[in-house]
Amino acid sequence: WFENLTEVVFGLILDVFSGDRKMAMRHFPLLITLFVFILACNLSGLLPGVGTITYEGASLLRAWTTDLNSTLAMAVLALATVHIYALREIGGRGYFRHFFSGNLKNPLNIFIGLNELFGEILRLVTLSLRLFGVIYGGEALLVAIGTLAGNFAWAATLPIVFLEIFVAFVQAYLFMMLTASYLMMAVSHGDTTVHAEQSAGAKG
Repeated sequence: WFENLTEVVFGLILDVFSGDRKMAMRHFPLLITLFVFILACNLSGLLPGVGTITYEGASLLRAWTTDLNSTLAMAVLALATVHIYALREIGGRGYFRHFFSGNLKNPLNIFIGLNELFGEILRLVTLSLRLFGVIYGGEALLVAIGTLAGNFAWAATLPIVFLEIFVAFVQAYLFMMLTASYLMMAVSHGDTTVHAEQSAGAKG
């Protein structure tokens, strides 16, 4: 089943890279590692004792993705990798043109470039907050329902546990696919810009 799951995931990644098998194979180890690691962290919060064993009011064991510092670190790692790959693939000139294209004497082009840079910061925020918020919210929901249900907590929380398993897969999938999309956009945008400049130079 693991082999079948890997093939399905690779097929999804291949679709993101527009069928470019070479590029998909190059980035597959990073993307599948992100998926498996985040999935394991998400599911770890459902293990007995995780989040429920406390010492002086603090949980001794918690799911890694229920801490904003952890998800922020993961988002920084993913986006730093995207920019490093972009620099290697399209070079410094193409990387700069990814943000600031056209004539920089035009204030509009500078504004668009700054907007692109702001968008990169938003990617960092959304990647980290989405993963943290959903997993932490699920943990809080389980605790709240378990407390309200009393002796029947095992029955009341059972549907939520299955929902959280589904959500754990979805969040790991989303993080992986968004990283793949960012990689694809960073590299392809640079290629398009460089080719356009080369064509314009040849015509001139």
